[in-house]
Amino acid sequence: MPNDHETASEESPLKTSAALKASVAEAFGLPDLYDPTDIIDRHDRLVHSATIDAQVHATMTPLKYDPDDASETLTYLLKGEPLQVLGETEGWQLVVSVIDGYLGWIDIASLRPDVLGPTHRVNMPLSHIYSAPDIKSKPTSALVMGSYVTITGSAQNSFMPLKEGGWVFEKHLAIVGQYQSDPVLIAESMIGAPYLWGGRSALGIDCSGLVQVALASCGHRVHRDSGAQFESLGRLLEDGETPMRGDLAFFPGHVGWMLDSLHILHANSTQMAVTIDTVNIVIKRIAQETELPPFSGFKRL
Repeated sequence: MPNDHETASEESPLKTSAALKASVAEAFGLPDLYDPTDIIDRHDRLVHSATIDAQVHATMTPLKYDPDDASETLTYLLKGEPLQVLGETEGWQLVVSVIDGYLGWIDIASLRPDVLGPTHRVNMPLSHIYSAPDIKSKPTSALVMGSYVTITGSAQNSFMPLKEGGWVFEKHLAIVGQYQSDPVLIAESMIGAPYLWGGRSALGIDCSGLVQVALASCGHRVHRDSGAQFESLGRLLEDGETPMRGDLAFFPGHVGWMLDSLHILHANSTQMAVTIDTVNIVIKRIAQETELPPFSGFKRL
């Protein structure tokens, strides 16, 4: 499980709307997006962005292809994640997720137009915002791993005060810029989470979301989709090389974490959850769904 971290109350470098162009690395503790083959320049829904105009306010919210609830969901955005705003239509804003460059439409009610410089990230699969620093107080909303929050004071009864109101258990937080070391351990904490197309949290997650979230918790900023992950991440194992824990197994439109030489941890629609299977079982399932070769290869990070 994630380690406990020392808490802090200092504000981050991104303090007010006057500092909207602070670098993502400085304000959110993130490295540059890992994109060695310049996928972002070749993808019609990916955009370079380091300008921060707004943040996600909801626990999680879908990023849509078009400004319509019935439109395709591209991904889900998490509370506190930074956004660049490019346009607006009735009830919707066109935004870029600064985390991974995804361009799409977000319900305007799900974002906050000002920017709170984050001090901490949530480092547990799920947590709550409480109305008071008391385990018996009313929870007002959920928080998921990777959410950004701003702490403005000292702990009371092991709860930290949020600038926007409410309290979060301090051991569920890590200081922005401090990360874990084992992405597989993070992925294992999601076992049993429901499958959700475009999801990136324990409330709902898909296969490439499980890879992105686990690596993000260890300080790596990577592409969102499995195809881009296959192209950009790691070294393809040669025939005869044995996969091991921490390798990624890729299939057409699918990816998962290897737990050992045989077993894969993956978010899948067959069981609608994050589960463990053998690679051979997954290959057989995918072979029934595609005319493409059902296995793309193992990659070592």
